[in-house]
Amino acid sequence: MPQLALMIDLARCIGCGSCEAACKLEHRLGPDQFRTRILTLPRPDAPRRLEFLKAVCQQCERPACMRACGANAITKRESDGVVVVDPERCTGCQECVRACPYGVMSFDPRYQHADKCTLCVERREVGLGPACAAVCPGYAISWGPVEELRALALDRSARDADHFGLSPSTIYLEHVPARVPA
Repeated sequence: MPQLALMIDLARCIGCGSCEAACKLEHRLGPDQFRTRILTLPRPDAPRRLEFLKAVCQQCERPACMRACGANAITKRESDGVVVVDPERCTGCQECVRACPYGVMSFDPRYQHADKCTLCVERREVGLGPACAAVCPGYAISWGPVEELRALALDRSARDADHFGLSPSTIYLEHVPARVPA
């Protein structure tokens, strides 16, 4: 099966936090735990305007978190390319949390193991999609095989998030430039 990924349309995200809430409910996360977060940042093309950026595991081709894990508790599934943590093997050292350059690995203090987005592997096993995509009121979150997502986005420019040479799979579609009347 091909690499699965998320595609985030930055022009459609309204920063409502529905995706964060759905993730927290789906995975029974505590108040200070996150598998995804919405960051509020100045837009690169219009610094006086804000954009909302969904910070989530990039499902990297070469995951830094996996290389940093001395317990071999982090693997990249061959079936779908999703990076997962085995809580039984995780020692709780948090090296993976420190190694993730995107800042999206977290630590579950209740169970003392690393935690991250898995594109809702449990939901996908019963034919559902990731909880965040299911609840987004702006339809800003799509998911599927990365090549199919790229084909859907051919007419849009995507933000290059590969600042660290890890080949992230998450696609961030740029804002559509505003049309200026002639």
